[in-house]
Amino acid sequence: MSFKNSRLSLSVGLLSVLIVASTLPVHGEQAKKEPGGPRNITVDDFFKLKRVGDPRVSPDGKWVAYTVSSSDLKKDKSETQVWMIPAAGGDPLPMTAKGSSASRPRWDSEGRYLAFLSARNGKKMQVWLLNRNGGDAQKLINVRQGVQAYEWSPGGNRLVLVIRDPSPEDIAAEKAEKEGKEYKPPKTRRPYVVDRLQFKRDYRGYLNRLRTHLYIFDVASRKLTQITSGDFDDSQPAFSPDGR
Repeated sequence: MSFKNSRLSLSVGLLSVLIVASTLPVHGEQAKKEPGGPRNITVDDFFKLKRVGDPRVSPDGKWVAYTVSSSDLKKDKSETQVWMIPAAGGDPLPMTAKGSSASRPRWDSEGRYLAFLSARNGKKMQVWLLNRNGGDAQKLINVRQGVQAYEWSPGGNRLVLVIRDPSPEDIAAEKAEKEGKEYKPPKTRRPYVVDRLQFKRDYRGYLNRLRTHLYIFDVASRKLTQITSGDFDDSQPAFSPDGR
């Protein structure tokens, strides 16, 4: 994920760190001579920091899955990996490899499988499934416009997905695929129509009328059913305890 659009917030955060660091005591010539002595923080130090988040305890309480994010200044991109560690303490285990970001780890009801979101091989974000005991991750869902978020049902047999409405290009590509034809995207991009006060957003660009809605995915049948619609966005779904 490129973080060019967040330069301003990054600069403000870094400036705050530098201001705090500049107030720390530095003991004159002794600090300059000693390699391990106090010094002011630098930009390189900031990009060496890693961010840990989204901890999820397995159903049996023995494992904790979480994410570790890092940023690369030279490549101008950030990357997130999913890790797992014993709840009683021990060495952490990487569940996803470097090279493609993975996020939102979620255990199934039995704790045998760990699902996560990832956009691999230049494709859209999809839900992937990984056996806790090892092996390669398997793509659980393949939605043309990608998946933005998801949650398991209490029984582990269904998922609720947050998916954005398909664009005209997505619809045309799917139609061509069903007809066995090769889809060629239009050479000219559709014009942006500004009809709202907030017409642009970081990481999304110009806003349109494509909305996010909720879908139910049945794991056994692989059936996808849309359950909300309308000219508004749905987000942050959660199942009731009985799964209904």
